[in-house]
Amino acid sequence: MKPKFLLGGALVLMAVAVIIAQGLAAGAQYFFTISQLREKAAEFQDQSVRISGAVIGDSIAYDAASGRLEFDIVDAVEMNGRFEPIAGQTPLRIVYDDPRPELLQDQAQAIVTGKLSADGTFHADELLLKCPTRYEEEFPNQAQGN
Repeated sequence: MKPKFLLGGALVLMAVAVIIAQGLAAGAQYFFTISQLREKAAEFQDQSVRISGAVIGDSIAYDAASGRLEFDIVDAVEMNGRFEPIAGQTPLRIVYDDPRPELLQDQAQAIVTGKLSADGTFHADELLLKCPTRYEEEFPNQAQGN
């Protein structure tokens, strides 16, 4: 083989490797609990992260006119199919500028992607909710494994 082809092939492979590395770095997101995010707040402020926690039902506020949804979440543990908030933790305020999801209710598990602002609120770009108790009521035999 000619040296020109070997050199050209090596350059193409290096270019592909650089593009793949940049793509992986740009798409990387950190996944935190609320307490972990608070510990590293200065490091990850205004950087896209994903967090998870249990919704506090009394904190849900939705303005239909502006489409602004606000609610609090806290770290939680799953017990008997429900997400129980960890007692004594300061809630994290979530601000989401989209319609209110139907599954948003007390103790639903929220997985939120967005950025922590300087004032301590979390501005969400994406909101996913998991609420297993709703499906237990609709399909009791499946929830019990029957």
